[in-house]
Amino acid sequence: MATIIRSRAELEAQQVVKIALSYPDGAKRGRAIYFSRNDLRWEGAHYHHIGLYTYRRSALEHYVRLSRGTLEVRESLEQLRALEHGIHIEVIVVDSEPLGVDTQLDLERARQLLS
Repeated sequence: MATIIRSRAELEAQQVVKIALSYPDGAKRGRAIYFSRNDLRWEGAHYHHIGLYTYRRSALEHYVRLSRGTLEVRESLEQLRALEHGIHIEVIVVDSEPLGVDTQLDLERARQLLS
């Protein structure tokens, strides 16, 4: 899953994983081309990866036997192992993201929302 990045701070945040997507204009579903913690630097919408996955059992059994690739090691993102080994990752674009708590600032924001 992914959502559109709407702020410069989110785009620049290292804890936010960005996705390069390939899909027809106006579609809500496409194919992941790349994942990165860095700004992917192109014109148009940028997408925030939401770490929710579904797998076919056979695909997951295959995935866990794969070796870590250069891109996965470089970016520290396990999704890149799948892409490097030719596994298709379909992405659905949704309107909002769930609250993630990855940093102290995120924790403070969550506490404010809950109070």
